[in-house]
Amino acid sequence: MVVDEPDRHLWRVVDAAYDRLTCGECGGRLSRGPVGCAACDLANGFRYVAIEVDRPGVPPGNEHGLRVNVAVVRRPYGISERELVARRLLLPFLLDGRLPTIAQAQEIRAFLNRGGTEDQLAQRLESIWEP
Repeated sequence: MVVDEPDRHLWRVVDAAYDRLTCGECGGRLSRGPVGCAACDLANGFRYVAIEVDRPGVPPGNEHGLRVNVAVVRRPYGISERELVARRLLLPFLLDGRLPTIAQAQEIRAFLNRGGTEDQLAQRLESIWEP
């Protein structure tokens, strides 16, 4: 029912529903299959019509950042390994209600472009939100 009307449900509910269904075309989890799997391509696009509401007490845009990072980590086709690592490392901060500023996001991108390692990036992300 949920995947038949994704625009009537919160994105997290839609994401969970897709995670419990198998794609009849590629055999993977629905919406996670390779680019070119028509059923997964369609489901992945429909995930973005679901309702997105920021949780209480988080900065505006946190839920969108979380949603996009979850989608990329779940279906990483066409994403560089460095970007995938950054998005995966950013997820715990987003879940905790944090959101990088534009300047911080640009700094993270520049750090990746300079060839920072996964460990260095993890340390950098920790330092951005030190108390």
